[in-house]
Amino acid sequence: MLSYISVKNFAIIENIEVDFNKGMTSLTGETGAGKSLLIDAIGLLLGDRATSNIVRTGSLKAEVEGIFVFTNPKITSLLNSFGIENEDNQLLIKRQITTSNNNIIKINNHTVTLSQLKEITSLLADIHTQHDTHRLINPQTYIEIIDGFASEETNQLLNTYRDRLNSYRFELKELVRLKNSNNDLLERLDLMKFQVKELESYNLDLLEEESLKDQVEKMENFDKIYQSLNEAKVLLETTSALDNIYTSAKKIEDIEDFGESFIKIKTRLLESYYELDDTFETLKNQLVILDFDPKLLDVYQDRLNSLDSLKRKYRKELPDLIDYLETMKDDIKNIDNFDEIINKQEIKVNEYFEFVKTEALKISDLRKKTSLFIESELLKILEDLELKKSSFKIKFLNEIDNNHLNYQQFLSDGIDEVDFLITTNVGEPLKPLSKAASGGEMSRIMLGLKSLLVTSLHLSLIIFDEIDSGVSGFVANQVAKKIKEISKSTQVICITHIPQVAAVSDHHLFISKNVEEERTRAYIKTLLNDDRVLEIAQMISGEKVTTASLESAKELLK
Repeated sequence: MLSYISVKNFAIIENIEVDFNKGMTSLTGETGAGKSLLIDAIGLLLGDRATSNIVRTGSLKAEVEGIFVFTNPKITSLLNSFGIENEDNQLLIKRQITTSNNNIIKINNHTVTLSQLKEITSLLADIHTQHDTHRLINPQTYIEIIDGFASEETNQLLNTYRDRLNSYRFELKELVRLKNSNNDLLERLDLMKFQVKELESYNLDLLEEESLKDQVEKMENFDKIYQSLNEAKVLLETTSALDNIYTSAKKIEDIEDFGESFIKIKTRLLESYYELDDTFETLKNQLVILDFDPKLLDVYQDRLNSLDSLKRKYRKELPDLIDYLETMKDDIKNIDNFDEIINKQEIKVNEYFEFVKTEALKISDLRKKTSLFIESELLKILEDLELKKSSFKIKFLNEIDNNHLNYQQFLSDGIDEVDFLITTNVGEPLKPLSKAASGGEMSRIMLGLKSLLVTSLHLSLIIFDEIDSGVSGFVANQVAKKIKEISKSTQVICITHIPQVAAVSDHHLFISKNVEEERTRAYIKTLLNDDRVLEIAQMISGEKVTTASLESAKELLK
């Protein structure tokens, strides 16, 4: 349950703090006062996406902070898996939204991602918005509604299904590519054979080009290289530099008994001598092997020119030419064995089709099982909500096609398309809910579904934003009773314009707004005793509170 919330610089809310209690809390107030804003703030704590435009004008950031108490052991397991400390089964959730979109989410002072927050709070609470009731008009949302009743198991199945689906689509795409490429290859076969023959005649080597360039560069700079090597050799020979280093080492050797430092000097001199002597031999060897052959230079340059012409012709560098040659050789080989390759890929596609079909049917079976539960339990609740003698049916519209090439039947959430069918009148046939139900009926059906959802998922909080719209009179009484019944096991926070609903709540909060210093600010107040009577009377009579409405309010509160 939600025990506390603090909201700062959130649209017209400047700074409010609210303590919530168990049971049912009603939120009332004039339209536009900020009731839905408070619900939106709670929604942020439960994982709704945030945009910078909710930050109050003139502020750099909005902050929402809430404390939740939970009993679901699955939440504890999730917190442990995310490395979040937990004491007394409490969640301190903080959201910070800035105008620069530098947003922060924390649970118990541990920074988390939005997806982690959603994963945790999906086990904690559910928010019904006015938009949710409209979802009953759109059959495309029905799968999402059904899945909500077994969300954990469904999500696990969906993750496996999507992995299988991605593999199937990849293999199917490869099959299509192979079939298309074979047609292209057949048309290009003669050209490929010619190009393979041409490229093979060059005996292309990945390292050859750099080696040729190195040899040509040496030959073109022969005089400079020879002169430098020879002068270095002459200097070392004529100055007796090496002999002098060796002689110096021997001189130091005569005094090495007089100190450790002399031994080190001798050792370093000898090491330098041997290193320089080896270097000198290498230098002389370079002079010996140094050669200039004009004919060989011509051969190297001609080979480089041929390679350059080949690269220009094919518009590829040497490594790419070698890869291109190998690809063409493989393609030519594949043409000869193409039927076998296609057959193997067909088998693979069919295998992956069976994998994804199996997972899709598991999801479909779970949804059908869930639908049977919804059908039977919803009718019981609808009877309490004055939709007696109603019939409700969830109809699955499609069956799987065993054609392994029919990828379009596999959607991101499975293969199912469903429709909700209802009749509220005895003797009338079932019709699509989106066409047969009135606004008030839609509200009651959604209340019934939410009531079932709370029970199925063991949620500790449910929030209703005008789920009672479109009802009045005796039906409003029944709706109020049902919401009150839910609150006996689950904390309920309810925005309402119906006095019957406000009157049965355990706690009553009034939200208003006022203009001060040319700025609009929202305020929240706990209503008790006479204040509560007055507010409910206002809801009954409208602008002018009458003696009759006051008496009616008192009667409702009893």
